[in-house]
Amino acid sequence: MLAHRTLLIKRPLRTFTNEEREALVKVLTRADALGNLWARGFEVWPIGLDSRFADKFNYFKSELRLVNVKRWLARVHAIFNVGVRLDNERDMGQGVFIDLTRNALRLRWVIKRRAIVISLTESEAKYIRDRLSEGGKPKLARAWVDDEHLFIAITFERDAEQITPSNYRLVIDVNSWKNGIVYAIVKDSTRNLERLYNHVTKLERKYGALRRLGLHKTPYGRRLWREIKATKRRLYAYLRDYAQKAVSILVKQALNLRAKVIIDDIIEESRRELMEEKPLNGLAKVYMLYLRRFVKLLTNQLRWYGIPYEFKRLPSTTCPICGSELTQLPGRIMICSKCGFKADRDLVPILWAIKQP
Repeated sequence: MLAHRTLLIKRPLRTFTNEEREALVKVLTRADALGNLWARGFEVWPIGLDSRFADKFNYFKSELRLVNVKRWLARVHAIFNVGVRLDNERDMGQGVFIDLTRNALRLRWVIKRRAIVISLTESEAKYIRDRLSEGGKPKLARAWVDDEHLFIAITFERDAEQITPSNYRLVIDVNSWKNGIVYAIVKDSTRNLERLYNHVTKLERKYGALRRLGLHKTPYGRRLWREIKATKRRLYAYLRDYAQKAVSILVKQALNLRAKVIIDDIIEESRRELMEEKPLNGLAKVYMLYLRRFVKLLTNQLRWYGIPYEFKRLPSTTCPICGSELTQLPGRIMICSKCGFKADRDLVPILWAIKQP
């Protein structure tokens, strides 16, 4: 079974020289636009753009899963082949060459006859070494720019042999992010999250008032906009960090126990739960966004390590004893009026998993 993991490298454009910055914006923006034509099946070999961009797109086209209508609006980005030097391996002139002896990355084809050298952080170099030590190989790289940053996404591929599960089962009840992720009744406080969201909402209201007055381009308006962007980055970084740490803990537990993983198929129920509790509308969207991100991260890493997993519907509002509807009391306590069963709402799906074969 082929499994994939991706390292995203992000660098501010201001850290490059003027020549490098102008070339990155011009070439990668042009490759983005041409990628849509290539995805539709047109053969375009534009003058002034390295022919290897089109060549590598055609080579990796089958890997991109551009199907149906989506391919007409696809953001393909520039595609590069990847080489790695762990010891004394030869540089074969790949579009992206990772030199782990110097903790550096060389990005080619953007400027003629020379590479743009990017220093790797310790965590990025460690991530690459870890994937290589697990038997992964760099498959391809994609690069693109926005207004302020260069992004390079390096995808590693591994042929993962599925492990034979033991008698253990690791059951994961993924609630809405408002109540955390439960696998052994572990919760995360969201006070910091709500504080950040409330702060950015207030700033956006102030900025909106300035915009209506035509004052959003003043020094105060620009400063306010920068603060909004910085607070949003902190908000998403908080959720992203929590998701990554939770996935790491769960995958390590599954590997240690050689357990099959049962994941509660919960997206729709969690959406209803968020609507019932009536949080701020925007915050509900943030919760749902990272709920989906967590499930994607989890299944991606389970495939990478060959851990078997299965989605099962594990209800939290149905009694696991008699099958009657449960009533929720304050404090997320569920009670059955028929048989008297009483438990924390987060424990009910786990009991259903124990009951099922």
